[in-house]
Amino acid sequence: MNKIKITMMALMMAMPFASWANPAVQEDSVTSLKHYTFLDNMYIGIHVGPTSGLVENMRPREYFKLGAHHIGGGVSLGKFFSPEFGVRVAGYYTKTTGVANKQSIEKAKVANGYDGDGFYTIKNINGYIDALPNLTNIFSQYKESRRLNLLGIFGVGFTHSNGFDTDEFGKYDVDNYIKALDTKKRTFFSVRAGLGLWYKLNNSLDLTFEALVHATDDAFDGFRYDDKYDGYTTGMFGLNYHFKDHYGDRRFKYRNVGDDLGLGDLNDKINQTRRDLEDAKNRRGKILQQRILDMTVSFPIDKYFISDIQKRNVEAVANYIKSHPDMNVVICGYADVETAYPAYNMRLSKRRVTSVFNMLVNEYGVNPNRLRIDYKGDTLQPYDRKNEWNRVVVFVLEPVEEKTTIN
Repeated sequence: MNKIKITMMALMMAMPFASWANPAVQEDSVTSLKHYTFLDNMYIGIHVGPTSGLVENMRPREYFKLGAHHIGGGVSLGKFFSPEFGVRVAGYYTKTTGVANKQSIEKAKVANGYDGDGFYTIKNINGYIDALPNLTNIFSQYKESRRLNLLGIFGVGFTHSNGFDTDEFGKYDVDNYIKALDTKKRTFFSVRAGLGLWYKLNNSLDLTFEALVHATDDAFDGFRYDDKYDGYTTGMFGLNYHFKDHYGDRRFKYRNVGDDLGLGDLNDKINQTRRDLEDAKNRRGKILQQRILDMTVSFPIDKYFISDIQKRNVEAVANYIKSHPDMNVVICGYADVETAYPAYNMRLSKRRVTSVFNMLVNEYGVNPNRLRIDYKGDTLQPYDRKNEWNRVVVFVLEPVEEKTTIN
């Protein structure tokens, strides 16, 4: 499992570098998932299907013949944090089949002529918190058009034995002849695991089937033996309804960096806006009182890799530095205030600045002594017209004989 995790992390880290190295990458070929909030990608589900007991005294042929004749059902409320992983809370009402021990059945047969098999019904109320790894998306990249997904289901919760239906013993005096059966209502800790097949009918609905095995306390069926556990199985068919997210979608969606973010056009707009704002320094803050290059480097949301189109701007800055030996440059990075939280944005802006610094030095041969880095996170927003403009690195000129401090 550790090898798989390491491999996946390495692949994820390598993706940005692959985009730099491939000269065929165009501005509109860079994609990333949209940014989602906690209340996005939520759904509600209903479930119904057969249930079976895994208990003492039940022979395999009886299990297959009689164990699945009960029907249970329930509801769930879930959320996916990414295409690869989600969680849910689920509650069910189920019935399972138990069977009395052979000695008690024989006593009933001898004393009263009982001719049954000793089967009875256990009524259960169950609640679980489930982890839902989407195995399809873990081992194959998420596709918006994919309809069928295989999910793992791993849950912890409780099973409440809500009563025992022994009517079939009726006239045979269960208390005397089925003495080992304890019909008190009890609640037990439970775990469960299984697989689910989810089929996307449309953007709103999934048709599902989930096969699960539940393990719980030995006294679940009213009998207690040493060093044993009881359980039950469920095979639930269901229907999930996906709520709209804050974009108005119901599923995870990619955004196209070129189309949605328009980094090339965005750069031009930022530079033009900066020229316009030079006439309003008093209300723009101290950063605009500095001498700033017209070149900037813009980033997608929550990213710090430099796309091909932005790489041209880094090259232009390198050429400027080399042709102006009297000027050093302060590389200052920012993050937009509407995404993530301050500590995270501070780290993100530092990573953006570091990426630009490394490219200037390692790819374009700029003397690192002529560069200085600074990063503000979201504590300062250089642009107030559009929030996304603040996912940016700017370049402040610093005369060689001076030391500039960016406030």
